[in-house]
Amino acid sequence: MHKIMILGASYSLVPLIQAARRLGCYTIATSIPGDYPGFSVADESCFCDITKPEEILEAARNNQIDGIATCCMDVGLRSQGYVASMLGLPGPTWEGVQICTDKSRMKEAFRKGQVNTAAYLKVRSREELEKACETLRFPVMIKAVDQMGGRGMSRCDTKEALLKAYQSTMAATGKDYCIVEEFLNGTVFGVEALVEQGELACFLPVGNDPNRRNPFFHMGHWAPCVELQPYEDKIREQVERVIRVYGAVSNPMDFDMMLMDGEVYVIEATMRAGASCLPELMGIHFGVNYYEMLIRLCLGESVSPYFQRSREERTPVIVRQLEAKKAGIVEEVIPGTKVGGNLTDLSFNIHKGDRVRPMESGRDRIGQAIVKGDTMESCEALLAEVLERIQVKVKDGD
Repeated sequence: MHKIMILGASYSLVPLIQAARRLGCYTIATSIPGDYPGFSVADESCFCDITKPEEILEAARNNQIDGIATCCMDVGLRSQGYVASMLGLPGPTWEGVQICTDKSRMKEAFRKGQVNTAAYLKVRSREELEKACETLRFPVMIKAVDQMGGRGMSRCDTKEALLKAYQSTMAATGKDYCIVEEFLNGTVFGVEALVEQGELACFLPVGNDPNRRNPFFHMGHWAPCVELQPYEDKIREQVERVIRVYGAVSNPMDFDMMLMDGEVYVIEATMRAGASCLPELMGIHFGVNYYEMLIRLCLGESVSPYFQRSREERTPVIVRQLEAKKAGIVEEVIPGTKVGGNLTDLSFNIHKGDRVRPMESGRDRIGQAIVKGDTMESCEALLAEVLERIQVKVKDGD
């Protein structure tokens, strides 16, 4: 029986743990202590700080693991890459995870690898920030290099806004620098991919439904994204360039990209599966359990044979995060629709007594809805009906 260490035990890791168990693996949910649902799903709990690679390496050696995996969040990615590299296990490389978890190193790697990306500057001081104002064209994005989910990130249309946002960004980061990059104004989309033996085993551009707040984040995704199909060769070229600069060998990848004036740009790329229901989208679209593919990949198994469906055989699907319409304390959640048929999931991660608010970032989500259908139009109609029937009753609270 293979022994798999899963980095993280939050709700987003539960499907990965369940997939490993279905494949007959012994699972070790690894996280700091807390009321995390993954601990009750896994065969064993390991209480460690997954942000500390050396600590995780010691635990991995003590448990004599055969594989290590995570998904949907960057928190344990450095430890996964470190352990995989030190123990000779399949997974992201140590060098690769150091690049993709530092946006400054990421942008420098993109530049050296001729990856299309926005012009940027690394900023360590107010003086360098002034230089960025003179060098880059507004609007710009200022980003904490070590955060995700929009934390420490803001769009700035003026110099005054940038100078103000710099304080918030530096307060959010553990580094003494950040980046400022030119804002690209085009169609934002994503790409999910699996890398096997250094080559693409699976590759899918997906449509993104961005929430237009500052910073923006994704409310949902869909596939197929027909409007991107004429650009798939250009998208693939940029994806493969990132794979080379990261030195990716055996791991999933998640990309934020943009189509602008007929050209494809990479905004960010990380060496894990995406969040916001993207593994569910990939699974339904290709007719596989994508979480099982992640486990197979971390065990060194070939996954490319599972993704042979032609474009015509794939299933249209939309995934959507749910948000509260007002802030307050939850009194009752009424789904309004039963899961079944083309409504494959309607679930909530809130309970009576929880505090909620309209989404300011992905961390404010209250649940998810996933629909499939014969056409994208039928998916859109079903999703609209499902969203209309959901009721989240809240009361004002301190």
